[in-house]
This record gives sequence, C-alpha cells and structure tokens, in this order.
Amino acid sequence: MSERLPANVKRAQDPGGRALLRLEHEQDAAEVSLCGAQVLRWQHAGGEVLWTASQPKYAAGQPVRGGVPLVFPWFGDHATDPKLPAHGFARNRTWTLVHANDTPEVVLELTDDEATRAMWPHSFRLRLSVVLGAKLRLGLTVENTGGEPFAFEAALHSYFVVGDVRTASVHGLEGLPCTEQAAEPEAQWDRAQPLRFRAETDRIFQGVPERLELRSPALARTVTLLARDARSAIVWNPWPAKTAKLSQMAPDDWQRFCCVETANVREHAVRLGAGEAHRLALAIACEPA
Repeated sequence: MSERLPANVKRAQDPGGRALLRLEHEQDAAEVSLCGAQVLRWQHAGGEVLWTASQPKYAAGQPVRGGVPLVFPWFGDHATDPKLPAHGFARNRTWTLVHANDTPEVVLELTDDEATRAMWPHSFRLRLSVVLGAKLRLGLTVENTGGEPFAFEAALHSYFVVGDVRTASVHGLEGLPCTEQAAEPEAQWDRAQPLRFRAETDRIFQGVPERLELRSPALARTVTLLARDARSAIVWNPWPAKTAKLSQMAPDDWQRFCCVETANVREHAVRLGAGEAHRLALAIACEPA
C-alpha cells in the first residue's frame, strides 16, 4: 500500500531494527511487528498489559518471547518432522501491510510461497487485523486460496503481565475437558475451581466459552478475553525448572506472567474447503479489579 498512513499509525523500528507499526489512541499505544505480525506491546492506562521476557531478542525471522506471537498452521512441534519450526512458520515470516485507517486499525497479510509450500503444501492467505481503542481487538483470517481442502491449527499466543503468577487466576475454564502437557505439573487440582498456578502449567482446554477472565491481584486488575470462533484455550507458565531451559528469559521471569492463548487446536483444528475462509477474533479489555 501507499507509504501514507493516518496520523495515529506510525512506522518505527524495534530495538533490533525490525520494522513495526505503532498505533495510538488517546493515552494508549500498541506496537505491531511486520516480523510474524506479532503484537509486541499494548500500553493501556499507563501500564503494560502484554508481557515481554527480560532478555528479548529482536532477530530477523524470529519471534520475540512475549506480546502476541501467531501460531499457524500447526500448534507445538510438527507432528512428523522435528526440524520444522515449533508453532508453524507464520511467526517467522515477514508480513505486508495492506490497510491502515484512523480507528486506528492495521491489517497485515501473508500468502504462501515456495518456502512455505516446502513446509506445508497448501495455498493460503492470512490476514491479521489489529484495532486499538478502549480494547485491543485482534482478528486472524485464514483463507484457502487453493483447489484442495486443508486443515490447520491456529492460536493467538498471548503473554500477559500478572505481577505475581502465584496469586493470579483464570476464570471460565472450570469443568472443561483438559490435557496437561507440563513435564512437572501440579500433582492434583480441582477442575471445578478457577485455574491457579501452583507448578509448571501447560494445559489445553477444549470447548471453551467466549469469555475468559485473568485476574491479577498483585496488579489490582482483571484482563477479560472475549473470543469468537475459538474452541480451544491454552494456559501456560513454565515455573523455574523449565524457565532455565528457555531462551530470552531470566531465572525469575516465570513469576511475572502467564499465557492465555486463544486457539483452535487438536480436535478443534479448522478444516477449510477450496475458497473457504475462517476468522478467529479476540477482544482484550483491561480494567481495575
């Protein structure tokens, strides 16, 4: 698109010199990297809502640990080839800005090419819309532009600041089917109660409601997630042992964040016929508790 942008959408660079777009609305601001269409920051009411690791790396073709990385077209490790990138390739590719307006909203696009088809042999168009207002609104549209059907997994892998994860809780997932993937999980927990963090947590929930709440008493605030066409949610915190094995993280980083991911994965992978499209949408609100 033309280099001309609305006054409240600005081109900038992240600390690694990678291109990003800065959206401004009243006292709020959001930053979206063209690398992976990753939302890097959302500053709301004077505070950061999205968490970033203490030792972030802003490298070409690599996601930063934090913000909202995108997952597509598979979740986690590839089912048959461990050499392929975890969580798919969309987070590693450079996206193109195709639309901006003074809402402010930006829309970024990624389409298949020879490199993506070598990893996943399908034709597609991805569009991520980011709208900044009283809420942060994200919409990920997947279009099958080829002649054959395909199935995909997708997620908005959101990292949230919580102050002290040991006092945080996630509400709305009570009683739902769940798979725990953590290596050293909590020994026992009451699935009828809100999720609390007592050990390494890596739970995939299915059949989730549209509304979830992340309550952070240490920050005296509640983050509300309102999703559409997302049947899965993943809640993650690595705890100290796994944190020590992860890139970009200081030893005590685990204390200050958790991930609540809006997703369609595993049995809720999405199947698209030729010419069909699917849109996963998420509105995030942050309010005093």
